[in-house]
Formats: sequence, structure tokens, C-alpha cells
Amino acid sequence: MIRLPQKVLCLDWDKRSLRIVLARVRGGKMELEDAHAHRIGSNVDVSDPKSMGPFIAQMLHRHRIKSNKVIVDVTRDKAVINRLTLAPTPDNETPAAVRFQAMRELPFPLSEAVIDFVVLERDDEQRVIEVLLAAVRTETLAQLRETCEAAGLTPVRIGLRPYANMVAVHQLPAMLDQRVLLLDVGPSMTEIDILRGEALSFSRAANVSVPFFAGELVSDESRVTARGDVAAPALADSVESDAVSELLVEVTRTLQAYRATEPDAPIEQIVIGGGTGVERALLEALDERFGLPTTLYDPTPTLGVDEQEASKLRSFSAVLGLAWALRKDGLLELDFLNPKKPIPARQTLKQRIRIAGVVGATVAIGLVSVAAANYIKVSRELGALERSNDTKAVRAKALGEIEIKTQEASDWTRESRMLVWLDHLLDLTESATAPGKELLVTDVSFNAAAARWQITMKVICTGTAPVESLIDRLNELRVDGKRVYKVDPKVRLTPTNDTKFTYKTDVQIELVDYTAFISKAARKQRAA
Repeated sequence: MIRLPQKVLCLDWDKRSLRIVLARVRGGKMELEDAHAHRIGSNVDVSDPKSMGPFIAQMLHRHRIKSNKVIVDVTRDKAVINRLTLAPTPDNETPAAVRFQAMRELPFPLSEAVIDFVVLERDDEQRVIEVLLAAVRTETLAQLRETCEAAGLTPVRIGLRPYANMVAVHQLPAMLDQRVLLLDVGPSMTEIDILRGEALSFSRAANVSVPFFAGELVSDESRVTARGDVAAPALADSVESDAVSELLVEVTRTLQAYRATEPDAPIEQIVIGGGTGVERALLEALDERFGLPTTLYDPTPTLGVDEQEASKLRSFSAVLGLAWALRKDGLLELDFLNPKKPIPARQTLKQRIRIAGVVGATVAIGLVSVAAANYIKVSRELGALERSNDTKAVRAKALGEIEIKTQEASDWTRESRMLVWLDHLLDLTESATAPGKELLVTDVSFNAAAARWQITMKVICTGTAPVESLIDRLNELRVDGKRVYKVDPKVRLTPTNDTKFTYKTDVQIELVDYTAFISKAARKQRAA
């Protein structure tokens, strides 16, 4: 367990602003002592520790904050997040099981990353069966540490931004039992998270440019221009409208991707955070589009501060979540500086030997005289039993090995089928997002029970061209020089009542390799 001082410093930043929280944690409670947000000027490069570090140090000095230990986070776009299904696994063996499966799931070598995980589900015997895996490249963590060191700080924990956001949202009234969609709006990246109870169910980063800071238009050089000073007053409103429209599209895509994994899971609440200034317009647009209860992130009731500070603290969800997570041990479950690691085999062996030695010594004190008297008799009886049971022991061992191999094959088949669908879901998502605002996927279904393995995509579109473009991309996709999908090029459109996406259609996708495999297996079975 990492021991932290009662007063903790938490930092969070994006391309345009730095957020500072100084909090006191004691007695299972978090008390906010100080909070500041500062715009990062065009002369500061947030990706360069030698530039960002001194800027952080300057802001801390301005507010007379002398803490030398800090807690920071990794943004969603710098992390890989996957849900992993495990065979029922005891807690002490879970880190090794997660690490083994991560080698197949990650898009980069495990040696180049730091991984941590959160337990999502257990079976009736409290063994782990599902976890949330998070992985970050070592170079990303090195850059964070170098930035902190350049500011004169030592990081003691490095969390995950979406997970910190989840902790922050659950401090709001009546949120713990809700399935919540959170938008943390940033200047160039918006994090969209779906939270269910105390679990992060889904998370993605959307590349949407929001050229505002606290409601004022910002140029590429981070120069702020007040709305009243803009040469064409309608420009700011036009830019805001475009940003809101793009965010609406990203929310729709997020919901579609989430429902592909949990089809019957309704969103009950939408919460909007961020300090760009477009959040209120986004709230009105989301309310009109989805008709769900939608609120702006407001931590003032929970923190016990003046409600007039709500707009200033709207962008503080992640950094407040880092502080709230320190109230009790284990709440900040994802920590890339102190990840959960497998117990070394040598350490486990030493522990077992130590326990066995203590027990053996205790028993020996009481039984040494009896053991000496019966040793010869017991040895002779044991030898006779071993000789008589040799044949049965060999057979039992063989049957046990067959049973283990059968179970391993069953588990491998189940997990590999699931992995196949996840791989294809990624291919389809990348292909379907290319048409942009002319086509949206409303549903994806998979069928592996028929003679052909098929995927059905239901789409809405503005016309025939974006659908034909999607079909062409799928038909042209190759992996290792082999064709992956076979899609009928004919497009049959049906009118809709939507004013923008005026048509709908079904795209039937056949998996070429698996259809050929099944057909070959069927021919062999008939020949036999």
C-alpha cells in the first residue's frame, strides 16, 4: 500500500489548460483546499517536458503550493482499454492470467507497455471471471514522469483519466445506480465514457476540434478573441454549431459501438464536463436529439462550496476524481506507477516452504517418539500399497491429462470465437467511419450458426454512394494477401423519415475464410 500525505496535489492538463487541485484526505473524506485552472499559452509545448514542466512549476509557485509529490493521469487516447473474460481465477493468480491474455490483445509488445486491471465480475466462488485491462506505452509514462520532474515534482500515482472521471461522477447525488454517459469536452479531444455502477463499461476518445476557451474563440496560436471583437459576429456561432454537430455524431457512434456489446443496456443519464464554453449548447442539442436527462457536471454540492463556482469547476472532473479516489485504499484501482503484478514463483515457493517448516516443526515436537516407533511398519505398508496401485495410478494419470486437455480445448475454442468477432468488429468500425457524415451504422449482428459465417450491418445513409464506398472497402480488404470479406455489391435502399439520413439498407457481409473452412469440413464429413 502506498502511503500518501494527508494533503495531496493532483494535476490534469490538455492542449489548452492546466488544472490544479490541492486536497486534504483524512478519515475517509476528501476536502478541497484549493483549485485553479490556467490557460496554456502558445509558447508552451505540452508534449515537451522541458517546456511544460517549468510552466507547471511557475503556476504552483504563483499559488504558493509547495508540495513535491503529485498524482497525475493518462488520457484516453494514450491508453488501450479492453474487457477480458478469464477462466475462473483466484485473486493471487489473476495478474499472471491477465498478463498472459494481454499478450494476444495488445497492438504492441507487452515489453513496451505497463498494464493494470480492474476486476469487473466474479463467479459464485468469488473467483475472477472478467476484468477491465488498461495498457499504456512506457514512453508515454516516461514523458509524464519527465514533465513532473521538470516541475520539481515526484509522481506517486499515475491513474487513467476515464477511470478518474468515473470516480468523480459517482460522487454526484443519485448517480451510483445509474448507467451514465459522460462527455469530457476538450479542445482537440473529447473523452466519452459509459459508466455502470462502479464500473467503466465503455470508453473512447473522439477527435473533435473545439476552438474555444471559456467560451471565447481561440486561434491556432492559442490567441483568445472575444466574441464581440470578431470581425464577423456570426463566425463564433458558426464554429460553435459545427463543433456541437460533430460531437453529436461522435456520441451516436459511441452508443452504437456500446450497444453492439450490450444491446439491452439503456442510457439513463448524460453528464457533460469541460471548460471550452460549448458545453451548454451541447446540452441543449443532446436533450433535443436523445430526450434523456442531461446535466452539466457540477461538483459544488458534494464539495460543499459556493454554487457560483460550478462553471469554473466544470472541467475539473478528472482531477477531482484523482483526489476522491484517495479516500480509501483500492479506490484508485488503475495505477500505472504501481500496477498489479504476478507474484514471482520463487517468492511463492519460499512462502510455502516457510509455512511448511513452521507446521512441520510444531508437529514434530509432539510426534517424534511415535514416528520413531512406527516408521518401519508404515514404510513397509506404504511400499506394498504403491506396488499394488501402480497400474491404477498410471491409468488415472492418463485419464486426468485427457480431461485437462479437453477442458483447455473447450476454453480455447470459446475464447478464440469471441476474439474473431472482436477483430472483425474493429475492421468494420474502421471501414464504416470513413464515409463521415453521409453514413451511420445503427446495428451490427453476427451469425456463426449457419453454413456461412455472416455479419449484418444496418446502416442509414444520404444515398447510394456512401454505401457503395463502404462495400468496396470491405471487398478490397486483405490480410496477409487474402481476401477477408465478400459483400454483394448491389445496394437496395429503403426510404426513412429522417431529414438527413433519408435511406436505410442492410449490408450482408460473408467471412470468406470461415465459410470456406466450414464447407470443407462438411465435405469431409459427408465423405466419411
